[in-house]
Amino acid sequence: MDVRIEQKSAEKVVGFRVIGPYAKSIPRGFQYLCDWQQRNGVPAGKWLAIYLDDPATVAPKLLRADVVFTVADDFVHPADSEKVLIQTLPAGEYAIYHVRITDGDFATPWLNFYQKVLPAIGYQLADGVGYEHYLNDYQIDGYFDLDIYQTVKKL
Repeated sequence: MDVRIEQKSAEKVVGFRVIGPYAKSIPRGFQYLCDWQQRNGVPAGKWLAIYLDDPATVAPKLLRADVVFTVADDFVHPADSEKVLIQTLPAGEYAIYHVRITDGDFATPWLNFYQKVLPAIGYQLADGVGYEHYLNDYQIDGYFDLDIYQTVKKL
């Protein structure tokens, strides 16, 4: 099991909210974010997808996520950025689960993480946030290496 627990500092992120089935809305959102980032010359840190809804309880057309990347604490909006969200990922205790996705199935690792991995190491979800940190370029490699981050607390 490739999982670790870390105390993380808060991180500032910038990006866009997407709505709809995650398999469609998140790739479109990242393309839009990438275009915006290149157009404005904004230095991008880590690329993340923050999941705001549980697909088991929210209709696919209503699912929300934020596609973002980390920025410096002193980041300021470029001129054409009225729709850009700036937010801070909270500091706290996070479980970090490393996975490789080769078949486009992002749901199975998340379910495994929540239902098996966290209980096996004595942790549960805590108020906070869950997100994916993309560690490679899928278009080059043909797979996703990513870390799933989730705020947690001891059982």
